[in-house]
Amino acid sequence: MELHERVAKLEADEKNIFHQLTEIKDEVKDIRRLTNAVEKIAVKTESIDSKVDEMGARISAVEREPSDSFKHYKRLIAGAVISAAVSSIVVAILALVMQV
Repeated sequence: MELHERVAKLEADEKNIFHQLTEIKDEVKDIRRLTNAVEKIAVKTESIDSKVDEMGARISAVEREPSDSFKHYKRLIAGAVISAAVSSIVVAILALVMQV
């Protein structure tokens, strides 16, 4: 009877081992699917990072443009005011010289 019990136990252990092996195979398949999904997410994230960097550069250029235009007009206005002041002084000096 002892041999029969040992054989029965070994057969039960064998079934248990094959059941565990099947579960492990299923888990490995799930891990592979998960790995593929993570790889796809990584590729998409890199693409998104690249697009965000491009958008950041474009936004910076757009933000700088009004500032550059303002500097240009500021120089034009300052030049015009200085020219008007110098012209007024020159005219006043010429008017004084002409009166004498």
